Amino acid sequence: MPSWPNSNGTSDDDDEYMSEFSSMQMEYFQTPDTVIDPSFCGLVTESDRRCILHRQRAGKFVAFEGTDTGRRFIGCATEDGVNCGVLEWVDAPWPVILQRCLSKLWDMYHEQNLGRAQDNEAHGIEVAKLQKELDSLANQYSQLVDDVSKLFDYQDGIKSHDMDCTSQAINELKENKKQLEE
Repeated sequence: MPSWPNSNGTSDDDDEYMSEFSSMQMEYFQTPDTVIDPSFCGLVTESDRRCILHRQRAGKFVAFEGTDTGRRFIGCATEDGVNCGVLEWVDAPWPVILQRCLSKLWDMYHEQNLGRAQDNEAHGIEVAKLQKELDSLANQYSQLVDDVSKLFDYQDGIKSHDMDCTSQAINELKENKKQLEE
């Protein structure tokens, strides 16, 4: 199907291409997450390349994110949270098939992490419910122990009162017996 120019003189396909190109360019220049590779690390000493923002000597890194995983690049060595971007890629982009494989692997990784996060959240909710139930049962148990203690104390009080009454009655009987004998 032909692509007709729109009001600004470009076709829809051109707009789509430019949109993809600009997002690719932003992704291309943003510093990806990295992994340590002892064979390619440290500051760049072979050239005077410096970070535009920090004016610091550039560092050597290996990407560990998305379709650039494993690619070496030169980037800002300052770790202040500002993403200064990639100054230069050392390795050429991976072949398209490898990029698709890396993309699929990263999607699977993120899906697994999302599943784990959801499981952890559900587990946390269940643990909170069980903890609340345990606290409630502990309170009920404490109340039951208090009630049983009070019951035993009451029974001990009645027994001691009964024993006091019984010993008093025995004493009275002994006194009556003495009086009768006299």
